[in-house]
Amino acid sequence: MTPIRFGAFELNAQSGELRRAGKRIKLQEQPLRVLVLLLERPGEVLTREELTKRLWSDQTYVDFERGLNKAITRLRDALGDSAENPQFVETLPRRGYRFIAPVSNGVLAVEVEIKSEESPVAETSKRRPRTALLAGLAAVVLVIGAVAVWRWASRPLIAPKILRFRQLTNDGQAKNGPLVADGPRIYFNEILPGPRSVVFQVSIRGGEAVPLPLQLKQPTVMDVSEDGTELLLANQEGNGDSLWIQPLSAGSPRRVGTVLAHDASFGPGGNDLIYARANDVYSINVDGNGLRKVLNATGHVPFAFRYSPDGRVLRFSVFDVQLDSMSIVESTADGSGFEKMAGGCYGRWTEDGRYFVFQSRRDGRLDFWTLPERKAFPWRIPQKKPTQLTAGPLEYQYPLPSKDGKTIFALGTSHRAELIRYDLHSKQFSPHLAGISAEGVAYSRDGQWVAYTSFPNGDLWRSKIDGSEKRQLTFRPLRVFSPRWSPDGQQIAFSADLAGAKRSVYIVPSEGGAPKRVLASEQSQSDVNWSPDGNRLAFSSLFVPNAPIFILDLRTQNVVSVGGSDGFYSPQWSPDGRIIAALAHGDRGKLMLFDVAAEKWTETVGFPVGHPTWSHDGKYIYFQYSRQEAAEAVRESIGRLRLDGAEVENVVDVKDLGHVTTGTFVNWFGLAPDDSPLFARDASTQEIYAIEVEWP
Repeated sequence: MTPIRFGAFELNAQSGELRRAGKRIKLQEQPLRVLVLLLERPGEVLTREELTKRLWSDQTYVDFERGLNKAITRLRDALGDSAENPQFVETLPRRGYRFIAPVSNGVLAVEVEIKSEESPVAETSKRRPRTALLAGLAAVVLVIGAVAVWRWASRPLIAPKILRFRQLTNDGQAKNGPLVADGPRIYFNEILPGPRSVVFQVSIRGGEAVPLPLQLKQPTVMDVSEDGTELLLANQEGNGDSLWIQPLSAGSPRRVGTVLAHDASFGPGGNDLIYARANDVYSINVDGNGLRKVLNATGHVPFAFRYSPDGRVLRFSVFDVQLDSMSIVESTADGSGFEKMAGGCYGRWTEDGRYFVFQSRRDGRLDFWTLPERKAFPWRIPQKKPTQLTAGPLEYQYPLPSKDGKTIFALGTSHRAELIRYDLHSKQFSPHLAGISAEGVAYSRDGQWVAYTSFPNGDLWRSKIDGSEKRQLTFRPLRVFSPRWSPDGQQIAFSADLAGAKRSVYIVPSEGGAPKRVLASEQSQSDVNWSPDGNRLAFSSLFVPNAPIFILDLRTQNVVSVGGSDGFYSPQWSPDGRIIAALAHGDRGKLMLFDVAAEKWTETVGFPVGHPTWSHDGKYIYFQYSRQEAAEAVRESIGRLRLDGAEVENVVDVKDLGHVTTGTFVNWFGLAPDDSPLFARDASTQEIYAIEVEWP
């Protein structure tokens, strides 16, 4: 079958392939069928009823109107067409569609005859040859002009250009976003030892960062009103974050109803808020009334809500629990359905609405990326792929375009950790293993070898405890978590992320070699731990709701689940093999103990803990936990539970390190061979920067 050509496109109706300038264009089945139907009768009107009947059979039960609209939209997207200024597919309101571009069958391009919508008038005389010749020349000119216009329109926009970077703060404290500005000042969050969250402010020209005096214990800035007079704050409560509005001029904060949220922002006009709780998104008036549910993002955690400058479009970020990935999605302002736009998070429009800037992790580092807005450049074929804006040397987060459009404010970070040991006898902190930038530190059973993952890269290394015989065991793109030595010291098990795949458990020889995935599965695998005899591995599926703990027999490859462990994670086998400790996800991290012989679970401490770790003699379980004494703020501490006792002994307060701790996902904690607590103390440099940009 001869291909059908129009503009720079070529369609093979038989194979269903659409190409532009020789490059195949991805087009789904229904939009492709619409295109074929339109090309069968170019220049003629195909009614919506006719298209519907030819696309779906009588036995198909779908929303035909919505389905046809979606097919037309996707077809136009593939062709780079516009409903307002069509080049290919014209809409006739309340009637249907027709194909208006010149079409050829591979031999000679001809103009499409557009039939008049008025009553036809009889032709009274034959066209003169000269008139026909002129008409032909005009057609050729039109075709050449159309091709020239298309080539010009299809050229990519000139990429935005960074002119220079300016550092605005220099206080050395850990910081967190989002960044918001009222015009002359930028507001952001600093994380002080404790940990304790404090809202800071700095001039957009730079200078000393000073705390904002607030009447809340653990405030976090979320957004600023359009007129720059009020801040939206979250305050950490026992089971969530309450929302508060703080006047910047003077006055006390006022709480927004009784809602709890994990993220929120002002809506268009500043009269309401949009906020998220678990998988649900809500809207509420700033006075606490008018609560309504906007949407449910099943399987995703929504956050970072931003409206377009005209208030018509809502974009926000979602965390996919199953895939452990983040994406930016777009919805109408009322939240009626959403679709994925790009991989990344924390996106914002420039003030003029011409560009959308967001952060995305590619090749192991965070940078800013941009997308030109289609409505801002209607004469251009839409650009589907984002353009990278920053490329180091720092990682950049939380983009905040300035009001004048010349600058993007950002949090710039150079990540590093310092391995610290707390001596149980001297009660002193000191660098461990020369203070290497590492987490996930694990020791062989004989205490002579150490394995760890480099921070922040996630590469697996091993060496002797004196630092000799150091060897890298894994390489990018594999990103390693929580290595564990086999009892005989010959192998190291770990969980790891690989682009495009679920987190899986691997084993690598401690002398080096190719890591081997131990279990092929579409379900994520994490928190791997050896049995004392070295024949079995216990692991969990942290990102799968209500998944149990599994045990893999390495000799038979048989996998069984541990009874009563639905929703449990972080399994830790005791040194004698009699008990498995784990955390109950549904109870927010309560410590559970499983008697292997009796096949029975027992709850221990009645509060949430993290990083359960057995002492080397098996008499204690160490863990992270939060405690509050009298009127003091909540303290992050390391505690331990003696198995033959009932009391939790506090070992050390994390705030005494003098700096916050860090880790890839959560603040890491481990034990040295003598059971001294180990920490990854944050040694990153993290400051606010102004990035001056030249926009096309």
